[in-house]
Amino acid sequence: MFPIMLENLKETTVTLVGGGQVAYHKVINLQRFGICPTVVSPDFHPSLLTLAEKGTVKLIQKEAEWEDVKDSFLTLLVTANETVNDELARQLKKAGKLVVHASNPSLGTAQVPAVTRRGKLVISVSTSGASPSLAKKIRTEIAEQYDERYEEYVDFLADVRHYVKEHISERTDRKVWLKEVIEPIYLNDKAERQAFLNELLRAFPSEQKQLSR
Repeated sequence: MFPIMLENLKETTVTLVGGGQVAYHKVINLQRFGICPTVVSPDFHPSLLTLAEKGTVKLIQKEAEWEDVKDSFLTLLVTANETVNDELARQLKKAGKLVVHASNPSLGTAQVPAVTRRGKLVISVSTSGASPSLAKKIRTEIAEQYDERYEEYVDFLADVRHYVKEHISERTDRKVWLKEVIEPIYLNDKAERQAFLNELLRAFPSEQKQLSR
């Protein structure tokens, strides 16, 4: 298995085959990342109908077939009809598409890990399909350690990294500043963050001087 994170799926077609409770939870997870998928199924969970009324998901009421998924960048197969799942997985795999087969991962080409997100910080855990329950347990344990403080902190790190890349030409100097900024004191103390930024500006001044957190 080769782990990878995909960018800009908001601009691609993502399709779910199946309209039950599993599909609903998959849709909610996709929407956390700004993705508005299409769901193809003969029937739909009431919660999916509610999302459709809000315009955050598109529903196509029919038994899924190749024509419904052939142009999809990513397809998640979560219907209870294993014949449909297996056949579409084979077709999508042959066409070189990304396909998640929820009940038989070996027939797909991708898997969706358990995910914790703190703003720009995204932590994913996978057991390669061996135990999704264990992946979720580990995800929960990690989430307790990397709590909501990290959302603002990672934004701070992003600002520092951008400034360092723009204003420090020597690679060794860059490493010094970028290593210093991940010290625990900057996670917990906003005043220390600002002191760090002030020192960075003094050492490598910018004409605009608008770096603050």
